[in-house]
Amino acid sequence: MKEEALSTPNAGVYTSVWDARPVKYKSVLFQVCGYILMMELAERLSYYGINQGLRNFMKTILGWSGVSANSIKSTWTSLCYMSPLLGAYLADERWGRFKTIAVFGTLYLIGDTLLAVAANPHVLNWKETNVTGEFERKGADTKTAEGIFVFGLFACIGIGTGAIKSNVITLGADQFNPNDPKEEAQKVTFFSYFYWCINFGAGFAYGYLATLCVKGSSSISADYGYFATFLICACVMGVALLMLIAGQSRYVKFPPNSDAMSKLVRIMSRGSKFSTTAQMCSVGFILYLLSFFINMIAVFLKDGSSERLALSYIAGIIAIAGCGCWVYYGMNFKDMEKASSANGGTLDNESVEEIKLVVRVLPFAAFLVMWQCIYDQIDANFQVIAQQTDLRFGDNRHSTQLPGAVLGVFDPIAIVILIPLLDSVIYPAYKRWTGKDASPFGKVFVGLAIASFTMFYVGVFEILRKDSGLIKVEASATNSTLDVIKDEGGEQPMCQMRWGFNVLHYILVALCECLINVTAFDVFYSEVPIYLKSTCQAINLFMVSMGSNVTSIFTLLFQKHIPDNLNEGHLEYMFFTVGCVAIVNLVLYTIVMRKMQFGMHNSSQVTSDELADEKNATIDRTSNQMDARQSFTQQRA
Repeated sequence: MKEEALSTPNAGVYTSVWDARPVKYKSVLFQVCGYILMMELAERLSYYGINQGLRNFMKTILGWSGVSANSIKSTWTSLCYMSPLLGAYLADERWGRFKTIAVFGTLYLIGDTLLAVAANPHVLNWKETNVTGEFERKGADTKTAEGIFVFGLFACIGIGTGAIKSNVITLGADQFNPNDPKEEAQKVTFFSYFYWCINFGAGFAYGYLATLCVKGSSSISADYGYFATFLICACVMGVALLMLIAGQSRYVKFPPNSDAMSKLVRIMSRGSKFSTTAQMCSVGFILYLLSFFINMIAVFLKDGSSERLALSYIAGIIAIAGCGCWVYYGMNFKDMEKASSANGGTLDNESVEEIKLVVRVLPFAAFLVMWQCIYDQIDANFQVIAQQTDLRFGDNRHSTQLPGAVLGVFDPIAIVILIPLLDSVIYPAYKRWTGKDASPFGKVFVGLAIASFTMFYVGVFEILRKDSGLIKVEASATNSTLDVIKDEGGEQPMCQMRWGFNVLHYILVALCECLINVTAFDVFYSEVPIYLKSTCQAINLFMVSMGSNVTSIFTLLFQKHIPDNLNEGHLEYMFFTVGCVAIVNLVLYTIVMRKMQFGMHNSSQVTSDELADEKNATIDRTSNQMDARQSFTQQRA
């Protein structure tokens, strides 16, 4: 088929495309992909620059409650990971990768600019004081700024970043000729550099920008901190687009050559007339989307209202129903055969057999939702907790404080250390001990178990943090009255527990990322035919979206226990509940995966000889294995 010819690395069409380059570059990595790498660095710096300050901006600048800020941020994250479906469809079937990135990158830039406008003190209607650069915030009407902010965040950045997410790394990989050993070696290095660019952007954002937005700088007042931060994000996104366009004459650009996503939808839709599995798995996807939209309505309703609580319950129930459909009916994936012409249906046998392999992955995908909910805690509730620990460097009232958002940098740092540790030490030791490789099932099982434990651990940590007591110091040198110290980011009283004790949260989640996310990318890549790989990866990212959606739902359900000042609430109730649900999820994952014999062997072999024959006929195993860095890089991008 045409799709296979364009998607198989050794196909002759690729050779002619690369040979057709008007200029032969000695180093494709630097002379061609250098532009793409710079684009990725700038885009990730922009994304994380916005992400790290988003919650505090909504709470301290716009005056929204902590619950609303957290739930809106999780809903936005959900949209960011849902829109890759749109990007994948347009890139593969309509526009090609370069045009898709350029168009949605422009939308992204508009969103960054709108956020900068919304953060301007004059747009916020703050009153100027006699001191240059300082404003009076009390009583300001921020409605105009709120409207600009919400539109820019959701309609522009939320859609823009997701739509280009799955295409940038693929555009870069397209530049290397797989029939040239030198270029193939450069491609491996490209993935490493791409990963470095992502983490440099994240490090700069969680380091410098996290401080700038809260404290300003020597030449920028604190009142202009968020404006300056978002303006920098807009400028670097502009640079990202310029770098992408500057190198376009050097790129190999493959035209849209696949109808994989449309074919999946078409087979599932037409197959629903004959197959209950096709029908209910389609219903499951619709339920996921419905849950997202109902939750999006809920997050913008009045704090504490009965309508918001009711919609949150409805969104949660619908999300559970969506997972149930994918798990129960995905287990019975062979029911798809009823839609084939050989069994009385109207669809060709080969297409049904191929799509059946995607359906077989859906139960595994559904079990990732709770893990992604836990992963989303990093930029939501972990940050909130950290901001109410002792962030000072010293014991004085005016000691320099570490912005709570900075702690997010420990996640990528831990991953950089843990991936080679697992690959070079832990997994080989496991093989020496057991005589077999660690299976995908086993890796994910351990990751889900650690994730469940993490929620209980953080719940206990939150209790201990509150019990440590408030930091109280004398109001001044002449006033011995004891007063509390507030953090500069969230403006809430800090407790005596030191900020360093928060680091373990991030390390535990990072370990789960290495065990679950890296393995999941390999599973989603290896279990389906070649032309469906990108579509299956988009499904994987969709699970990240649903995890963030569930985080938002949990936040709203426990809103009465999550006041702005966590010392007066019980955030731990939500953590313990998420932990309990995660344990149930782990138990069901174990039962279902064992029953399906899914992921039990590294070679993805299954006990059914019939299924093994089908997969061997449609999948080239030599091209299916992705190394850990490439797998993880695709998600971080």
